[in-house]
Amino acid sequence: MRAGAGRMTVLALGAYTLDLYMFGDRLPVAGESVNAAEYATAHGGKAVNVAVAAARLGAPARFVGCLGDDADRLAALEALRADGVEVGDCAVAEGVATGRSFVYVDGTGRQIVMTWPGAADLLDPARAAATAARLPAGSVLVLQGEIPVATSCAAAAAVPPGVRVLVNPSPARAFLGTGGADLLSRADVVVLNEGELSVLTGGHAANSPESLRPRTRGGAVVVTRGERGAGVSDDHGTMLVDAPRVDAVDTTGAGDAFTGALAAALRAGVSLAAGVGLACRVAAVSVTRRFCAPSYPSAGELGLAPLHGPPAQEISA
Repeated sequence: MRAGAGRMTVLALGAYTLDLYMFGDRLPVAGESVNAAEYATAHGGKAVNVAVAAARLGAPARFVGCLGDDADRLAALEALRADGVEVGDCAVAEGVATGRSFVYVDGTGRQIVMTWPGAADLLDPARAAATAARLPAGSVLVLQGEIPVATSCAAAAAVPPGVRVLVNPSPARAFLGTGGADLLSRADVVVLNEGELSVLTGGHAANSPESLRPRTRGGAVVVTRGERGAGVSDDHGTMLVDAPRVDAVDTTGAGDAFTGALAAALRAGVSLAAGVGLACRVAAVSVTRRFCAPSYPSAGELGLAPLHGPPAQEISA
């Protein structure tokens, strides 16, 4: 029996990439070259970040993706296990390198990212579906757009009753086709930022989470707004959740921190509003530190008991 089999879990299915960072005073404009002050590497990929964020809060968390048959894969799996993330269902692509992301960060924490997926795009849809089909009720399946949408659709279509599907349509343009629309229609919760909402709504309603709800199956929509918190739209109406004010150092991966924290809270039985409040706190902490997964706080740092649940502990929104 696989580790964690039969246990309610947060399953993040998607890409692993090795993140290559350059830090400088400012970001280059088109056609310009600027000098970086520092260079560093870290583990990343949206699904990896989500799994780590959930695990740091005490939720049973799994990552499923495809990695290359290289030393980067071995280092990645070791690092994820050390963070409490289960990786036993990951696939290996023979003869293909593990993916890379190139991240450039300026002195105010703003960043630009370019990603080469490598092996990440080669996760077999049938394997993704089989993994999702084994999830017990109460689990949360988290999907993004970093791997082919068809693979994520196969996983979403295979979930048993009682498993919630949380979709982060990022990058948003991957969701403009038929497959993306199908995936959004299978979501119980959609989490995206204002730019992604603007892309999906044709630029007409960048601040209106309820504008996306007709494209879901009646699921909730959560729009992250950085230092301005998040907007939430569900069957109970629309509300705003504030975020703590902090001095940002590196905003890379803050959205993934938010998504992972929300998934952990929902798996533990926390209400959507309270889960969004927790996610805002986690994302706020993450931007005060460098890198993605290494910046994510533990439950203890937030003054919370681990979200092993259920039963869920009360978390103030």
